[in-house]
Amino acid sequence: MTALMSLGPVVFDLVVNLTETEGKTASAFAKHEVIGAAPVYESMGDDESTFTLTGVLHPEHFGGLGTLATLEAARTAGIPLPLMRGDFTPLGWVLIQTISQQNGFLNAQGVGREVQFTIELTRVGSPGADMASSILRLFQ
Repeated sequence: MTALMSLGPVVFDLVVNLTETEGKTASAFAKHEVIGAAPVYESMGDDESTFTLTGVLHPEHFGGLGTLATLEAARTAGIPLPLMRGDFTPLGWVLIQTISQQNGFLNAQGVGREVQFTIELTRVGSPGADMASSILRLFQ
């Protein structure tokens, strides 16, 4: 199966289907007031970059609820994860800020036959060596 994107141990494909991605980058500037002239702006480098992943699951047919549980565990633990596009382009390390779900067409057990989800990510620096065991634990 072709991967659309991967976030740590989770591969988004036709089962855990991404329908949309969005990225936002920004630069930071320090503003310096100058008497009698327009302010001067000094580049401070990259500011916060964010990604939004939107998708849909159909648990009765394809499963996938465990995938959301894995991502929720990473969010709760505050573990940075590598984000990679399906063409193997690395997009950097990210933290999961929020995961939202909307369950539709509930079955008799109250589980949605269609689960729409949105994952908000914030780009971070590469994790230190002390985080390696926490990250690897997610892949088990």
